[in-house]
Amino acid sequence: MTDSRQLTVANHLQRDLRLDGWTVNGIGPSSHKTEDWVRLILSIRIHTTLPVALREIYERTQSCMVYGCYHYPLFTLGIEELFRFLESALRAAIAETGASEATLKQTYAKLIYWARNEALIDPETAIRWDAARHLRNSTTHKSETMLFGPNHALGQLTIAKELTEELFESCRLHSQLSSQSPQASLSEI
Repeated sequence: MTDSRQLTVANHLQRDLRLDGWTVNGIGPSSHKTEDWVRLILSIRIHTTLPVALREIYERTQSCMVYGCYHYPLFTLGIEELFRFLESALRAAIAETGASEATLKQTYAKLIYWARNEALIDPETAIRWDAARHLRNSTTHKSETMLFGPNHALGQLTIAKELTEELFESCRLHSQLSSQSPQASLSEI
């Protein structure tokens, strides 16, 4: 298997051979058809209503992953974008709670801590968010070439979907309860 492929006008819509041999269960004797990979990637939808800007980032993420079938490094680019999506999702969900501008300007790490302290996420979920933050940092500030494939893409999309849906549900519930009980205000950092 080649390590890379020179992208040309003639081959830009041909399946990248690095996809061959991968199945959703790992490396196998044969791979899924390109259309099956595309269906798998696009099937991981976030069902929670998101702000338009977030929805666009998520769709851009999936688009990169879909086109990874034709140019394998785009799986990696899609995963990197997905990690940025998660930070944006955290900020947007916290903003829906009525958190102050000062709170929203905190670093990603401090926002995770703040969301945990406000009981918007439980301690175990905070660990998952912090892991996503570390992965975002490692892909953004990488010192060597990384190449993720379709199974990584599917796994990270699934995790992002779970974290995002749970977070928005929690923040929206918190906002509803806070509006019913005005004395229940969010603390400041």
